Amino acid sequence: MKYRNIIKILLCILIPANIFAQDLPEGGEELISKEQAKLFKDSKRVESLFFDAVKAKITDNPGEAMHLFTQVTEMDPSHDAAWYELGLLSYRLRDMDGAIRNIAKAYELNPENEWYSVTLASLYSNSARFEEALVVYEKLYSKDPTDRTNAFELSNIYIKLNKEDKALDIYSTIESREGINEELSLRKHQIYLSQGKKKKALEELEKLASANEFDSRIQSILAEYYMGNDMEEKALQTYEKILQIDPGNPYINISLADFYRKQGKLDKAFQLLKAGFSNQTLDAPTKMQILATYYSQMENYEGIEDDISELSAILAEQHPLDPQILGFRAQILASKEMYKESLMVLKKVNELDPGKYENWDNMMRITAIMEDYDSLLILSNEAIELFPVQPMPYYFNAVANYMTKDYENVVSATNKGVKLVFNNNRLMADFHSMAGDAYHQLDQDYEAFKSYESALRFNPDNPTVLNNYAYYLSESGLSLDKAEQMAVKANELSPDNPTFLDTYAWILYKKGNYTEALNKMENVMRLDKDPSAVVLEHYGDILYKLNRIDDAKMWWERASEKGDGSDQLPSKIKDGKLYE
Repeated sequence: MKYRNIIKILLCILIPANIFAQDLPEGGEELISKEQAKLFKDSKRVESLFFDAVKAKITDNPGEAMHLFTQVTEMDPSHDAAWYELGLLSYRLRDMDGAIRNIAKAYELNPENEWYSVTLASLYSNSARFEEALVVYEKLYSKDPTDRTNAFELSNIYIKLNKEDKALDIYSTIESREGINEELSLRKHQIYLSQGKKKKALEELEKLASANEFDSRIQSILAEYYMGNDMEEKALQTYEKILQIDPGNPYINISLADFYRKQGKLDKAFQLLKAGFSNQTLDAPTKMQILATYYSQMENYEGIEDDISELSAILAEQHPLDPQILGFRAQILASKEMYKESLMVLKKVNELDPGKYENWDNMMRITAIMEDYDSLLILSNEAIELFPVQPMPYYFNAVANYMTKDYENVVSATNKGVKLVFNNNRLMADFHSMAGDAYHQLDQDYEAFKSYESALRFNPDNPTVLNNYAYYLSESGLSLDKAEQMAVKANELSPDNPTFLDTYAWILYKKGNYTEALNKMENVMRLDKDPSAVVLEHYGDILYKLNRIDDAKMWWERASEKGDGSDQLPSKIKDGKLYE
């Protein structure tokens, strides 16, 4: 039945159009009445129009096809095929109401046409008009209960209309004909679960498993159901049965690992996971997914980092050419502060997938953590060439140049990088802050202070910027009140930071508040177990202003032993006198 329209179309294509439009044979008018002759000509005209409409449709001219099919229905309202084609065109034009209306008309004219019935029922269902779909599907099912597709469609409608028992009847009918199979059993299982009939739901799975005793996958479905319903003994028995059936199945190790994890036997669970991961038949994406799930469920388990590290090592050994797995391995190594090893893996990843920016970013970050600034300079320059619109390579380039004291290139890198930052105030602040530090080293304090102001606009609560800006202001003797306000805020944001306290003490010293400066500096000495020469010299200067000359000289001498004191430090020690 459903191929009738296709055959009709093919016939129309094969038969010349003028056959439909030809006149009656000579003398034919005398053999039939005028009314009959008119009907004959009209029918030929209709068929000719239908042919033209089909031709417009198959040559991808839906507008013309719609127009011609409409003409056919106007000339012959009983032309079911034209109504059907109008419905299909309406659907193509996303006019669902029009599609249903036209195909319903075709169905009304020819309700025995299976193609019309199936299409109309499907449209009703897709439009959530389930009651109307039900009428059509029930008729289809009654005509041919062996048609599996229509049977399942009808069962789905029953379920949507909360008539699950009728759906179960259909499944049972099919099962009596086909025997127990996974699709039917799982459908029945789901319905029983939705009805709250857990015993019935379990019976369906057990029946399915019994019919497939040597199918480890189906046995696993039953085992997982046991696990999810606190039937641990039965779950364990089923898992052990699966191991006998299919000892090389890696999924069983994974499932058993989950079983023992839920029982709190974490060591045993991990050993089973290792066995599953060591199985070459378990694919890499599945292992990665299991690993991610394991970590998310066990993140508070003591020793999880070591377990994850061992599993990632197994993965990397088995899949040495998989960039995703190697990248994960590098991440785990970095989390364990094994930076050198992590960087080696990342370099391997880069050989396999050199165009992936994320990997370059990770390499630069780890190199920066390792404080290998010469290598960081090379890496960041290469990254800038490969990814010229990414801001972070410029940032790492600025860091490397700053640490190697190439301050001109710090300014150059920050000026370029800051133009590439979007919607990231913190990074904007970091670029401006680094530029400020570089300008200060270049003795361009005006530019330095401008950069710090820009940094604070993007991140007003950055204690490092506040501290540096305050210190350099105090060194220049400018805006000491403003410097003190920033120092106070920096210490509030980062309390007990000896560097920030030293800045605060030095500003108080510059303002002549020596007693309070000493109080702050004594806190610095308490917190900093290895103070720098600058801090020791500051301590001596404050003590000198408080007329503690001998103490001041002692701390100046200690600063000298450290090295890197001020140019005046030797004279202070020699003369026992403060030079500023």
